[in-house]
Amino acid sequence: MRRDDDFGTALRTLRYRLTPSEAGVPASLPAVRRVPGLRRDELAGVVGVSEEHLKRLEQGRRRPSPGVVDALARALRLGVDEHARLRALAGFASAPEPDGLVPREVTQTARRMLDRLTEVAVCVCDASWTVLDANKIWHADVCTVPDTPGRARNVVWRAFTEVGPSVFEVPDRLGGFRAAVVAELRDTARRYPADTDLASMVTDLRARSGEFAQLWDAPPVAGGHADRLRVPNPAHGHLYLDLDVLTLNPGDLRVVVYTAS
Repeated sequence: MRRDDDFGTALRTLRYRLTPSEAGVPASLPAVRRVPGLRRDELAGVVGVSEEHLKRLEQGRRRPSPGVVDALARALRLGVDEHARLRALAGFASAPEPDGLVPREVTQTARRMLDRLTEVAVCVCDASWTVLDANKIWHADVCTVPDTPGRARNVVWRAFTEVGPSVFEVPDRLGGFRAAVVAELRDTARRYPADTDLASMVTDLRARSGEFAQLWDAPPVAGGHADRLRVPNPAHGHLYLDLDVLTLNPGDLRVVVYTAS
């Protein structure tokens, strides 16, 4: 049996054992599931690859890159040993042990996106959802954050501590957004246990927000990033924006793209 076949078999087994709620993603239709666990389209959406690409990986017809293997390991909630085994089946050495700190460097890939996407609003966040950088349109039309580091630059902190009107066009989406980012923050804290800034922020959020504490202690639930916002703007009254989130590896960054709709 070829190594790619072994990788595909292991990948299918790992996908079958994880439910959408455990992965923190909305279950796709139809509601009646022929197989247990995640569907291909659900896992592909989390990892950031096409469903066809994932199908070929499982069938042994395509060899994954190290970045895709690592993204699969995060999406499937693998521990260190299982992550190492998946990399070995794909023909790669084990991933280096992380230093336990959230990466906070804007990589060349992220910088290239900021430089080239000049007609839409874009910001780059680290894995804890702290804004690291953004382009001019984002600063002008979407959000204002302090130039100096601090929690005011963190999306999760602001989502649970700020008061005032919601930017969500549909208020019910705020709850789903909060559940999604708390699930992601909890996963980030698990992957970067030595990051004291992150641990301190989580402690303070638990103390300040009962909703945050409840979501932090609860099992992952199906949710999602808000896909449409209504942002107040001095020049235009309100801007209606569609929101998409891309994950960049290496660097474990979140690129948030806002497009007018």
